[in-house]
Amino acid sequence: MQTIIIQITDESAIKTLQDLEEKRFIKIVNEPKEFSPFLPGKPLSSEEFKDWITEAEKADTISLKEAKTVWTRKRRQLLKLVK
Repeated sequence: MQTIIIQITDESAIKTLQDLEEKRFIKIVNEPKEFSPFLPGKPLSSEEFKDWITEAEKADTISLKEAKTVWTRKRRQLLKLVK
């Protein structure tokens, strides 16, 4: 998934994007519902970054082998949907 910011200068472009959203090719996000370091916004302070790392360290983990297996299965499912 990639997040991009675009400026629309034509009404027909808005209709085209809405059509793509209806077909579930894209999702139009007016305002992000939660903070993500991958989305634009205010920079993290050092303290906020440390807290984010601490939370990530507490999260459950899985083995690399298991992660590869899951992603391989998901990739196959996505490729079937695209065809």
